[in-house]
Amino acid sequence: FLISLFAETVDRALAKTEMNRTQSFVFRAVKETVNQATLELHETCKSYIGLIDVLIMFDPSMAESLAQHYALNVNRLIDRYVKLICARPIRVLQHLTSSLTNGGAVDEGEKSPEAEGGAALNRKGSVKRRGREKSKVLDLEKPNEEIPELFAHILDQVMPKICKDCTFCGICFFSRDREDAGTWLEEEPEVYKPIDWSDKDAIKSTIKVLLKDISGDIFAFINEALNLDDAFSIPFMKLISSWIYRMKDREEYFQTVQWLQEIQAIAVSTFNEYMANYMSLIENPKLHMNLFQGKSVKGIWILQYFLKLPRIVEHVELLSQQAEEVANLPQFSEEVYSLSSNLIEDAYCKYSEKIFQALEDLVASEMKACHADRLRIENYEFYCSSIGSYQMSLPHLSKYFDIASKRKEAAKQRYVALTLEWSAFAGTFEFLYRLENLRKDIPPYDICYQYRFTPNDLLSAISCIPKDVQAIQPLALAVRSRIQKHFKNDPILFMQMLKEVFKAIRANFESLAGNVNECYKAHTTALPWEDIEKMLRELST
Repeated sequence: FLISLFAETVDRALAKTEMNRTQSFVFRAVKETVNQATLELHETCKSYIGLIDVLIMFDPSMAESLAQHYALNVNRLIDRYVKLICARPIRVLQHLTSSLTNGGAVDEGEKSPEAEGGAALNRKGSVKRRGREKSKVLDLEKPNEEIPELFAHILDQVMPKICKDCTFCGICFFSRDREDAGTWLEEEPEVYKPIDWSDKDAIKSTIKVLLKDISGDIFAFINEALNLDDAFSIPFMKLISSWIYRMKDREEYFQTVQWLQEIQAIAVSTFNEYMANYMSLIENPKLHMNLFQGKSVKGIWILQYFLKLPRIVEHVELLSQQAEEVANLPQFSEEVYSLSSNLIEDAYCKYSEKIFQALEDLVASEMKACHADRLRIENYEFYCSSIGSYQMSLPHLSKYFDIASKRKEAAKQRYVALTLEWSAFAGTFEFLYRLENLRKDIPPYDICYQYRFTPNDLLSAISCIPKDVQAIQPLALAVRSRIQKHFKNDPILFMQMLKEVFKAIRANFESLAGNVNECYKAHTTALPWEDIEKMLRELST
C-alpha cells in the first residue's frame, strides 16, 4: 500500500510536468509541480508514520525495503528537478561556446538539455570532452563572471533539496527513537539535532538509490563550461567544497558528500591538465632550439613561460576569489578550500621550479657570462615584480620568490664585476683590490716598500686614468652605453643597473683615493678625485 502511494504521487507529478513541457516548457510551473510532489510524498510519510512504525517494529528489515522504494521515487523527482535547474544554464553555455567557435547562435531545437546531459556522461561517470580546443585555454581572456555564478545557482537550488530529502528519509525510516520521529517530521526544523540511527549502512545504500544517475546534467554543465576555459575547474572545485563543508559530520549526508567528491574529481583532474599544458611548453625541446638558434642569448629578453605565469596566476586567483564570494558561506574557514588552495599553490610552485630550471639550462650554454647574467636579471626581476603581490595570499610561493630574489641579486653582482673588468679602469681596479687585500696584513707606511706596490707600480696602475676629467668622461660613457645596449628592452632595469655599476665605480675611486692618501703620502697622483666623483654621479642619472 505504501509503495503504491509513493509511486502514484510521483507518477501524477511527472505526468503534469510532461503536460507543461508540451506547453512551451513553463519553468515555474514545472518547478512548482516537482516541489509540490515532494511535499506530498513527505505528507504521505507523516500521515502513515504510525503504519511505518508498526511495520518496522514487526520486521526491522522492512525499514530498508520501504526506504529504498521511497528513495527510488524521490530520485525520479530530483532527477526531473536537476534537469529543470540545469537546462537554462546549459543553453547559455552552449550559446557562448557556439559564439566562440564559429560565431553562430545555438539552435535550441537541436537537442534537449536532458539529451545533452545523458550524452555527456560515459559509462564510468566521467565527462566526455567533446572536441576540446586547447588553444582556447591558452588565450586567457577575462573570465566570464556569470559562469561561476550559474554553477553556484545550480548548487544552491539542488543541494538544499537533496539534503532535506536525505534527512527526511533517514528520520522516517532509520531513526532509532521512533517516538520522536513523527515530531521531527512534523516540525522540520532548520537544523536537526544529532540523531541516533538504527542502521547506518542501510542509510548509505538508500541515499545511493536517491542520488542514482542525477548527476548527468550537472556533468553536462561542467563540460560545457570547461569547453570555454579549463580554469573554471577552480571555482567549481571551491563551490563544491563549500557544500561538502556544510554537510560534514552528518551521517545521512555521507553518500551525498561522496557523490559531490566524484563531481569534484573532474574539476581536479581538469585543473591538473590545465597546468600540464603550460608545463609541456616549458619542457618542449623545439622551443629551446628556436630560442637558441643564434647560439647566444643576447637576442632573448623575458622568456615566454616567465611571461605566462603572472597571467595564469591572475586568471586563476580572480576566478578563485569570485567563487568564494558567490559561495555565500556564513563563516569562513581555511579548511573549507584546503583542497583547491593546496592544488593551486602546488601547481604554481611546480611551474616556478620548472621555469627556473629551464632558464638556468638555457644560460648554461651561453659563452659570454655578461649575456647569461643579463638574461637572469631580466627574468628573475620580472618574476619578483609580477608575483610579489601574491606572497601573503600564496605563502608556499614565497619560497620561490626568495629563490628568484637571491639569484637576481647574485646575477647583478656578477654583472657589475664583469662590467668593471671590461671598463677602461680595469687595471686600476685590479691594483686597488690587491692593495686592499695587502693592507689587511701590512701597515700603511710599509706598503710602498712591498713588491709590486712601489710608487712606480702605483703610477703604472693609474696611467689608464687621464688627468683631465673631460678625457675620463668618454671612458665612463662607454660603460653607460654598454649597459644601455644590454638592457635596451627595459628602461627601468637599465637605470637600476646603471646606478649599481656607477655606484661600484665611484666606490672604487673613493677607496683608491683614500688608500693612495694613506699609503703614498710622499707621492702625488695629480688626479682630480672630487671632479671624477661629480662626473660619475651625473652620468649615473
